[in-house]
Order: sequence, then C-alpha cells, then structure tokens
Amino acid sequence: MAIIAAKNPARLGHKSDPDDVEAFRTGAPRVEINRTGDQNVETEVQLFDVNRRAIGAVEMTFPYVAGLDEDALVKKAVSIRDELSRRILEGESLFDPTQLDARVPNHTYAQFLVDDTLARHPEVEVLAFHARTPQGGADLPIVASNIGRIGKAADANDIEVTNTGVSHTAVDAQGARVESKVQLQDTAGNPIGALAVIFPYRRVENPPALQRQAEKIRDELRPRIASVAALYGPYPDTSLAEAAGPIEEYNKPELGNKQTLPMTKAVVSGKALEETSQEGYAEAVRNVAGVAPANSKGSPNDSIYIRGIKLNLFSNYRINGGLPTAGVITTPNEDKERVEALKGANALMFGVASPAGIINLVTKRAGDHDVTTFGIAGNAFGQYGATIDVGRRFGPEKQIGLRVNASDTHLENGVHNMGGHGDFESVGADWRITDRLSFQGDLEHYSKHVPEQAGISLLAAVNGVVPITPVPNPRNLLSGRWSMYTPKTTNMQGRVDFIIADGWKVLAEAGRSDAERSRFTVRIGNYDIVTGAGAIVTVQPVTNVYINKFMRTELLGKFSTWFLTHDLTIGASVSERDANTSGQNNLTLPQKQNIFDPIELNPPVFTKPFTSLPLQTSKDTGVYAYDTIGVTPQWKVLLGLRQTRDKELNGITANTTTVQTPAYGVLYDIRPTTTLFASYMEGLEAGATAPATAANPNVILPSAISRQKEVGIRDSYFKGLSISGSYFEIVRANAVTDPVSKIFENNGNLAYKGVESTVSYDINRQWTVNGAIQWLKSVQNSPLQPLINGLVPENTPKWLANLSVSYRVPQVAGLTLTAGTSAVSTRFVNPQDQGVIPGYALYTASGGYVTRIAGRRVALQLGVDNIANRRYWNSVQTGTYGTGMDRSIKMSAKVDF
Repeated sequence: MAIIAAKNPARLGHKSDPDDVEAFRTGAPRVEINRTGDQNVETEVQLFDVNRRAIGAVEMTFPYVAGLDEDALVKKAVSIRDELSRRILEGESLFDPTQLDARVPNHTYAQFLVDDTLARHPEVEVLAFHARTPQGGADLPIVASNIGRIGKAADANDIEVTNTGVSHTAVDAQGARVESKVQLQDTAGNPIGALAVIFPYRRVENPPALQRQAEKIRDELRPRIASVAALYGPYPDTSLAEAAGPIEEYNKPELGNKQTLPMTKAVVSGKALEETSQEGYAEAVRNVAGVAPANSKGSPNDSIYIRGIKLNLFSNYRINGGLPTAGVITTPNEDKERVEALKGANALMFGVASPAGIINLVTKRAGDHDVTTFGIAGNAFGQYGATIDVGRRFGPEKQIGLRVNASDTHLENGVHNMGGHGDFESVGADWRITDRLSFQGDLEHYSKHVPEQAGISLLAAVNGVVPITPVPNPRNLLSGRWSMYTPKTTNMQGRVDFIIADGWKVLAEAGRSDAERSRFTVRIGNYDIVTGAGAIVTVQPVTNVYINKFMRTELLGKFSTWFLTHDLTIGASVSERDANTSGQNNLTLPQKQNIFDPIELNPPVFTKPFTSLPLQTSKDTGVYAYDTIGVTPQWKVLLGLRQTRDKELNGITANTTTVQTPAYGVLYDIRPTTTLFASYMEGLEAGATAPATAANPNVILPSAISRQKEVGIRDSYFKGLSISGSYFEIVRANAVTDPVSKIFENNGNLAYKGVESTVSYDINRQWTVNGAIQWLKSVQNSPLQPLINGLVPENTPKWLANLSVSYRVPQVAGLTLTAGTSAVSTRFVNPQDQGVIPGYALYTASGGYVTRIAGRRVALQLGVDNIANRRYWNSVQTGTYGTGMDRSIKMSAKVDF
C-alpha cells in the first residue's frame, strides 16, 4: 500500500506505515491524539468503494478539544468515509482521470444537482447524468456523477431511454445492484438526456418499485433544470441539503450528556462493550474513576457505587437519557452503542435520582449500511451463548430503520451447580416521517432463571469489634438449586421530535419499564469463624412487581441575544414508580451449614402464612428550565431551576412535598486544550429500599434533597497526554439500618468530599496507558444516633484506583494486548465502623485480534480476570459480605456478514 491522495502533495507515493495497513486489513479504527504537540487528533478508518468493498484506509485530522469522546470522533470519521465511499466506483477508479473527455467540464451546476440529490437520497448508490455537450452533437456523455467518468460516452440503453422516454431497469449479474435509467427532462418537460440511478439490491426489494423511485428522483430534478445549457452553469456557492441519513442516536437534550458543560462524563463503547457483551453494564464501567462493586462478583443483578454512593436501581439507570429502568436484573449490553457514566451535577439534572451518577444506556440504531453480526461468548466455568445483531433500513428513501438484537445464554458464574439460563431480545426503530418530524423507539425484554448464592452474614461484634470472616471458596454453593432467582424486565420507550424552525425544536417522550422477580434471600450466620460449622440459615422468600412510568416534553432552542449565545431547555416531566411486594415469609432451616465445607441444603417448607406490603407509589412531577449561556468563546455559564412535586403513597399513608432546586455552573477554556469548570446543584433523590436484613424489609423511603459541588479541569496540552480531574462535595440523606431498632430509615445526612482523576497517555503508536484514581472522605452526621454519628459509612473505600497498559503488536496487524490492575482500599463493615474488610488488588490480562477472513470482519477476544487467583471480599453492606470470584477466563468471537 502507498499514499495516493493527501492534502500535502509531498506525501504522495510514500509507503503506507504498519498502522495504515492494519486499518485496511482489520477494519479496526485508529485514534492517535496530539502526537506532534499541535493539539490535533488523527483518526484512520477502513476505506470502501460504493459497493462496501474494502480498498484501503483513509486518515483524517481533527482539532482536539479536552474531554473529546474518541468513539464519537470515530463515528464522525466513519460518516465522512461513507460520503467518500459513495464517490468511489472501485479501487482502480481512484487512478482514473476526472475527465475522460476534455470538452465536458467537471465542476458544474449538473454536478451540484448530483451532490445535492445524493445528500437527499441515502438509498441511492450511484447517480449519473447523460446529456448533450455544450458543443452539441448526438453524443450523450456523462456530464455529472458521483463516481467520476465525466465525458464517458452513452451506451445504447442511454440513447434509447432518451429518445423513447421508456424507462429501463435491470438487476446486475451479481445480484447486488439494480440500475434504473429514466429520461432526464428540463422544466418544460423536454427530453435532454438520461438519468442513471443505481440502488443496492436485496431480495426483499422489488425492482419495479425501485424504478418508480428513480422516476420520482427525476421528477424532483425537473423543476431545477431550466435547459440543457443550464447544466453547464457554474457550481453554485451554496450549501448542499443536509444529509437525510438515519437518526444516528437520540439527540441528548439532557445537559449531562454535553461534554462542553461543567460536569464529569465517562463513556464506555466499542471494544470495552464487546468484551462485556454477556456480563452487563457493571463490568463495562468497572474502570471508570470512582466506581466500586456493591454485590458479589457474578451476581444476577449487579449494582455499583459511584463516588461512595450506591446507585438507586430504580432511578439512576436510564435508556437514552429518558426512561429510568426498574432494576431487578443486570442490564445487558448487546443492543447498546455506548454506556455513559454521568457524574456530579449530571445526575441531579435528570430529576429524581441519586447524586452519585447516572448510568445512561444509549441504544444502537440502523445506519446507512446493513449490519449483520453473529457472535459467540463463554467462559471457562462453562458459560456459553450466542448473539445476533441485525440492522436494516427500509422505504424508498431508507427513511425507516430497524435494529434487532438477541442473545441466548447458558449462565455459569463460577459457583458449582448454579447453572441457569438467560435471554435477551430488543428492537430499536427510527422513522424520518418528514424533514422536520421524526420518531424513534425501543422495545427490549430480558430475563434470567438461575439459582442465587447465599450471603454470608457478619458475626456479632465482640467488645465492639466484628471479627472478619476468612473468605471461603467462592465456587462452593452455600444454598441449593431451589433458591431460584427469576427476574424479567420489559422496557418500552418512544419519542417524537419536531423541528419548529432553525435552532428550535420540540420533543415528546413516553416510556414504561415493567419488572418482576421472585427470589429466596438466603443468609448464613452464627457460624464458627475457625471451622465454619454450625451456621444458622435463614430464608426470606419474596415476590416483587415494579412498574416505572416516564413522560416528558421539552422545547429546545439555540439563539443569540446581543453578544450572548443560548442553548435553552424548557421542559416538564412526570415519573411514577409502583412497587408491589407479596409472598413474604421468614424461616430458619433445620439444617446447619458449614461455610468452608458446605452441603446442599434441602428446600424450605414454610408453615407460617405469607404476607404482603401495601402498594407503594412514588410520583414526581417536575417543570424545569436550563440555559447554557456563551458569554465569550472561552466562557460559558449554566443557569437552571427545577420545581418538583413529589407524592409518596405507602398503603394508607400519603405525603406530598414540593421543592425548588437550583443549578448553576461555569466553564472557562484557558486554551483550546485546557478547560476549567465548576458547578453547584440541588436535586431530589429517590428513596432507598429497605434490605432483607432490616426490620421493615422492602419498604421504600421518602425522597430527600441532595446537594453537590464540583470543580474540575480537562487538559490535553502535553504531547500524547489527556487528563481530567475534579474535586467534589456531596451531602445527602443517610438511609441506614438503625443499629438498635433495626429499622431502615433516613437518619441525618452523609457528607462526602473527594478528588478523582483520569489519565490517558499515548506513549507512541504501539503503547497506551490508562489510569483512574479516587480519594474519598465520607462521614455520617446522625446526631440522633450516637452509635453512628461522625463515623464512616459502610462499604465506602477511601481509595480506588485502576491502571492498564495496551500494546498494539506491529508484527501482527489487528492484535492488541492489554494488562491491568485495579485496587480497592479497606472498607468498614457496618455503620458503627466495628471492623474492616481488607483492601485488594486484582490483575487482569486480555488480547484482542481483529482481522478479515474471506472478506468478513472477525473480532476475537480472550481475557483473564484475577490472574493471581486471589480470595477477597468484593463488598460488604447491610450486614452481608459480597464474595469475589476465583480466576476466570472469558472469550468471545464476532463475525460481520
């Protein structure tokens, strides 16, 4: 390979370097930031011809801005590449002259019509005008096209169509394309030549329908052609039509999704999501600064802490910035384009949510090109499964898109005799109804049927100190296969956008998340700490049914007043959460367990009647306005206000609270590569749910106000280095189980102060280092309960850190090797700080190989977690240990068809 076109002519003919060859052979994009210290970022992607055949690689250079989303940059490069590909008939044509006949000019009004029509019609592959030359004569050469060949003589079909007006349509010999030739006419309807329109062909499409579409395009062109002579006028100095491609993703009006605002955002996509496709969001975001585990490793319903705060499973997980999902099961990644961890003021701007952060799950959409990907994945414990991802666009103008994902998995998390089953299905749709009106929606369903491991309870304190239990073998089953966990969730969401005028649009959105689960919460306590014998086993069955409903409407505007620019959002939203708890019971098994040498326990036999809780409903109605004001090119100011009316109904008890919560912030660009920001925000936080170990299990607490301050910096000034850091303070309600009454309730507040930083350093084209670290100081301010007042909350580490090194092997194109470590410091075991579980450091290694086999992209992944096979406590909360898992090996493979 060699460079055949470049902005700098001196590069022409130079031999391609190994990175260029790798991009061509593997299809894996390359992003290289700031290598020469000039604040640029190079992005290289595979180059296609109009038939989507790989013919080389194209490299683009963009200005680099601190905090840039690399995956968004790749999407931009791919979009530009796709426009280029529409102008390349085949690889060899890149060496053809632009003009085959010097009599035919090549930058004309006819060429403008071709370019503009292609922008309006993404369903078209090739467009060519045949018309008489300015010199006259019987010839009908190509006078404009998107594949060059200007001046190429007409064939017999072109001449016949021009003379008779009878359209001609045929499928090519390979069955890949349909070419329609229709008579080209001027405004008066006079024949002036032939129009060739080529479409990609699929068996489900009807060639006569494609011919009608070609004739429709001809009819759209007719009033724009005054005469054949007008075709040779100059190329107008005007903008082309905005590409009418599919809606790539939801417009994200939520301010938290905008990287140019005074907030902290981390994005996980691409390779990281591929590696965790059957493990869920928690594995995908585990290396984000400030993220810590909340459950045992491999739990069927993962949950996480961000900045020392456990995310609410019913308000802090959003689909496309809208619907909060009801979290009774680990959310799959198969249909996700990316996962965003929106921290700080981001979280509170979503309405009723925890101030720690929002996990925003952005779903895939059908693109301009068909997608068919089949994948398999598994682990050394015996898990295996398959995935399918299909994206298609339909309609004469490809205005309707569908993206279908599905997976089916035999589940094995490492615990012996705990195999189960999981499935996932989703459909994402978008429809460009008119140039101003569009619709998008999602439907997904996922379920699991798997035994649930028993939890090991803390032993009672001795002289005020809880003895720390040695970590048992995490692969031993402590309960029985009867302890089935059967969660399922269905999420539905739809949205309509309407462009009112330039810079103004309105949207309306509605969604619903239905979830239910039945489980046996098994806890093992009072064991001998040395032998593990004599453990008492309690079983608490429960059935929960949750329904989350969400609606919002927003007016979005971009405008100027005097020297100020505005990015305004005015909206109203309604969010309702219904919780129905039934089938509650409590039983102590007659069998005793040994946590170090366990037996499989017999199923429980309940003799007491089952009980239920009254329907619990939480409804929040909010109106809000946020404005991001550009004062100068360097200064931006955020101002906002939200009024929320919160109504809580718990059986016969009801209470209503109305609060106003302000938001403000500032952002200053010291230089194009360095940004400072600060923000303050108040918000209403959804009430926590009482754990099974409390005296009031499953009761949902009322909402409470949270406050958060943050100052930070994003910088990429130094060669190859991108760094971000922030200092934050959070104050929120202390939802805790009282150590005396055992009632779960809001008791005072929790105050957090912390510093976090993320670093990425491209040493050279082969080596990349990524790291994240957080220091956190947290305290409980609960003067009514002196046993916890002034102490550190449970399971809150002072330090969190991770580091990884990636090496792209130059001798093997497409091969990347990664090694990493993550560390967590000690954590207190309960709110009384009566003991600590040890900190730990885990080591991982992985290899990814992307190549092409028989012309198809193939991606292979192999990873090892916990290389040293360390036994460790993953977490501790509500009196129960969360267990880490032994060394695990996982693998996956995907093929694009």
